[in-house]
Amino acid sequence: MKNLKIATAQFENASGDKAYNLATIEKMVSDAAASGAEVICFHECSVTGYTFARNLNRRELFKLAERIPDGPTVATLTALAKKHQIIILAGLFEVEGDNLYKAFVCVDKTGLIAKHRKLHPFINSALTPGNSYTIFEIHGWKCGILICYDNNIVENVRATALLGAQILFMPHVTMCTPSPRPGAGFVNAKMWEEKAANAMQLRKEFDGDKGRNWLMKWLPARAYDNGIYVVF
Repeated sequence: MKNLKIATAQFENASGDKAYNLATIEKMVSDAAASGAEVICFHECSVTGYTFARNLNRRELFKLAERIPDGPTVATLTALAKKHQIIILAGLFEVEGDNLYKAFVCVDKTGLIAKHRKLHPFINSALTPGNSYTIFEIHGWKCGILICYDNNIVENVRATALLGAQILFMPHVTMCTPSPRPGAGFVNAKMWEEKAANAMQLRKEFDGDKGRNWLMKWLPARAYDNGIYVVF
């Protein structure tokens, strides 16, 4: 089996502005392909934006969501994959019939390869949980997808690995948010008003128990316990 070069990327998306977000994705896809990456994985809801959706009503969420694979986003991502000869993974809200889902797709130059629906969505009560694990192949590697909190449930990772996954994509929007766990919480918003002057303190917050330090307590365990690679 040949080596596989994967880029993982995230950016400050614009809430509800798919055109802006897809334009940013295109720039990052181009950069990744130019660096030799064969795959690029973005964060959850990278196409639509995410946290703002907690305030949307059901009608507004339906307006934001798309059919998969028939919607415009999959078509755009497929065109980018073909143009840059790279496989792309990105997230958006999906509509199917009367149901809404948090979805994450993988596309290549021919179209949709795989779709995962978040098993444990909680940002909006209008979302329906997914009901299956996701296994697919990229250049001979068996891959899986679990979105954000899906990965906190150890059985989800184990089940995906038992189904054959060697690489697990873990798209997240997380950390620096309230939680009952010790050390969690928001980063003081006032620090952003002078973020250059507060750069060292902000970095300390992001790298501490509110952010990276907490992730690194459990994230590598998912890879170690299951003998897989994880892309976060």
